[in-house]
Amino acid sequence: MKTNTLLSLILTIFIFSGCSQKTPEIDTDSVVDSGYSTPSTDISNDGQIDSMNTMNQDVTFGSDEERIGAIQNEVQTVYFATDSYQLSSSEMEKVEQNSHIFNGDLASDLSIKLEGNCDEWGTDEYNYALGLKRAKSVKDLLESSGVDVGRMALISYGESKPICSEHNDGCWQQNRRVDFLLLP
Repeated sequence: MKTNTLLSLILTIFIFSGCSQKTPEIDTDSVVDSGYSTPSTDISNDGQIDSMNTMNQDVTFGSDEERIGAIQNEVQTVYFATDSYQLSSSEMEKVEQNSHIFNGDLASDLSIKLEGNCDEWGTDEYNYALGLKRAKSVKDLLESSGVDVGRMALISYGESKPICSEHNDGCWQQNRRVDFLLLP
């Protein structure tokens, strides 16, 4: 009798200790610094990308952080439609422009963290999965544009890192995005 009670208690503890807490989904072979960047605003291509790629190589930056900051200002955030991880043609153009920056001499040695984000609609699990799918769709396009897949890491923040907290369509659109964080 005591043995059955003891076994039942151990089995119960074992079963309930297996519950996990929700954490962001990460798709990478190595852990990447968890710093977060503020998303950049839309930038039209008025020769800015070309000037970055042909920038005089004698230009020196005081530190890697200054160089990364200068490059980060040129990188464009990619936005998505509601409940979608498909890229529109205008957003594909942004990814293509970003690939030129990432493949340029100034950024070719940097790692790229793709951060998938969602609006507040849907469950936590759904939003983490959707954020990861968004980051993966951008990664696939960057890879097809020549960016080395070994330089890229994916993370999904789901709805946990909104840049706008109002409850309207315009705000929700800003939160459905993939941000790019450059790392040394």
